This record gives sequence, C-alpha cells and structure tokens, in this order.
Amino acid sequence: MILSVQRLEKQEETKLTPYGKAREGVMGDEPLEHHLDLLWGRGSATGRGRPARTTREQVVAAGLARADAGGLEELSMRALAADLGVGVMSLYTHVQSRDGLVALMIDHAFAEVTDGLYPGEGEPWRDAAARQARTLWGFYARHPWILGQGSRLPMGPHVLAMEDAFYAPFLDIGLTAVESANAAIALRSLVTGLARDSTSEQDQTRRTGVGLYEYWSSINAVFWDRYFQQEHYPSMTRLWYEGGFEGDDVLAEEGILDRAVGAYLEGIATRVKRDEAVDG
Repeated sequence: MILSVQRLEKQEETKLTPYGKAREGVMGDEPLEHHLDLLWGRGSATGRGRPARTTREQVVAAGLARADAGGLEELSMRALAADLGVGVMSLYTHVQSRDGLVALMIDHAFAEVTDGLYPGEGEPWRDAAARQARTLWGFYARHPWILGQGSRLPMGPHVLAMEDAFYAPFLDIGLTAVESANAAIALRSLVTGLARDSTSEQDQTRRTGVGLYEYWSSINAVFWDRYFQQEHYPSMTRLWYEGGFEGDDVLAEEGILDRAVGAYLEGIATRVKRDEAVDG
C-alpha cells in the first residue's frame, strides 16, 4: 500500500521508525554510528592495532564459537586472540571494542536462519508463524547467550531480516497495520521469553543437580495440604477442581513452545474470524 504524501511528511517530521522516534545517541562508550557502520559493512580498519593476520569474518566466527561454548563471560579480546593465535592488538584493526564485536557476532548468528524464514508461496499464515517460532526457538538453543541482550539486538541486516520475516505472516489476513505489527512483535517476545525460561531452568538444573519435576515434586509433597488456603486463591482453586491441572504437560518443557504458540495463534485467528463476521 502506498503511503499518502501527508503520511510521509508526518513521518519525516517526527522521524517515526519501526522502533519509535529517532534521536542521536551512543551505544555504551562508542558512537552509535560506529556499530552501525560495522554491521552494514561500511566500517574500515580502526588503525588502532597491529596489521591483521586474520579477517573480520574469522574474528567474528571465533567469537561466536567461544560464546556458544561458554557464554559471553568467556569472551575477552585476550582469550579470543589466543584462540586465533594472534596478538590482542591485531583484533582492534577489525573492531573498536568488545561491544562492537558482540554486535557483529549476533548479526552473523542470525544469518543462519533468515534465508528460509519468510512464508513460502501458498503457506497458510498460521503454519508460517508457527514454523518461524520453532526456528527462533532452535536458534536460541544454539546461541543462548544472545538472550541476555534482551530487546537490544543490534540493528544489523540479518537481525532486521529476521524481524521483517516475522511481520510477513500477519499481513493481508484481516488485521490492521498496527495489529499486524503487534502480533508479530508479541510472537517474537513469546518465543524469546520461553527460550529465556528454558535456558534459566537448564542452568538451575546444572547448578543444583535437581531437575524441574524433582523440584516441584518435593514442594508439592508438603505445600498444598499444609499452606494452601483455597479461599485466598479462587481462580487457581476453580481450575484445580475443574481439572485444569490434570494434564501431564502442565510443567513439561517438551512441547511447551507448540502449546504456547498454538494458543496464541488461535487467539489471533479468532480475532480475524470475528472481524470478518462483523464486516460481512
């Protein structure tokens, strides 16, 4: 749909973007433009370090391997230089700082999934959205350290392509532009939150040696009869007596993504059908 001249003029006047209003700023201790130049291939050597014996791509790949193996806490410029067999200062011919390197690593990682993320020709929108959710879930399982970035993913070409692909299933299905944007953002947030919880639970299991079922079984053995007062928690009590918690999958991590995403997309589909009925 072509935007009207008035709409374009309004956007130009207020500098509206998919991420809100625009204003100059910094990222950490570096100018924001430096990170963007790196991400979009416009950055040149910084001139700070010794002549490089590695390429920027090799540095980014080595950083990814280290972060995937042990998290960002294992990523230092000194350790990375040792992995590559080069001097620390030679890394600074490619990036100005560790933060700049992490931004490149994240965008490079998303390149794994962006090619096949858009809906296929004739693919139903719900199938496409569910497939995207599973793809993002698998991505975070391979790169859990990226979850620590929260909502501040670097605005690189591959991150942007991932976000663009997530908007696609919700176009032309009967939602307004705002509803389509919100639906896509909410789906990504749902997957990211579930992935973050899953990663946290895995860390807890490794740290304590106690799995999720074992943890809750020990709590359940004493809590409900001794401490729970039904009159104080009427909604939970009602669901309890009506069998809402009888399924074996209430706490099961296996399948939690499909259950949550399925329920969410069913809600979107119901909204679309309701609007269609009203319009008809």
